[in-house]
Amino acid sequence: MEMHSSQAHEFGSVWERFVPRVGEIEKKAGTRPRFYGVIEPTGVKREFTYTACVEVREKGAIPEGMVYKILPSSSYAVFTHKGSLDKLTDTFQYIYGTWYPKSGKRRTDGPEFEVYGDKFLGPANENSELEIYIPIRP
Repeated sequence: MEMHSSQAHEFGSVWERFVPRVGEIEKKAGTRPRFYGVIEPTGVKREFTYTACVEVREKGAIPEGMVYKILPSSSYAVFTHKGSLDKLTDTFQYIYGTWYPKSGKRRTDGPEFEVYGDKFLGPANENSELEIYIPIRP
């Protein structure tokens, strides 16, 4: 499921609609699916498309209100966010405000994404971990 917004704090609303409907998705990869949050610029200043999704083995029937996406192959800088989702903005500020300017890396136009795997213990859990993938030029 996806939404368009310039306000990152609104992205949680797509998860509220998506998670209860995950069972409708056919051909999920693995017995315990990984969740992904895909962030893509829309071309409108500071507006993004945010997609809450799970990995599938292959394309099946797409439930109403959902979309199918294929992420392009790319090189990525990978970061680990530790703590509640309330602090996720701090991690992105570090990535783009500190690491990125000092790294000498150049970001590509591809999507960035968050991976909510086995170490993600819930949005308010201070022991949660998720990974953030930022597309960069090799």
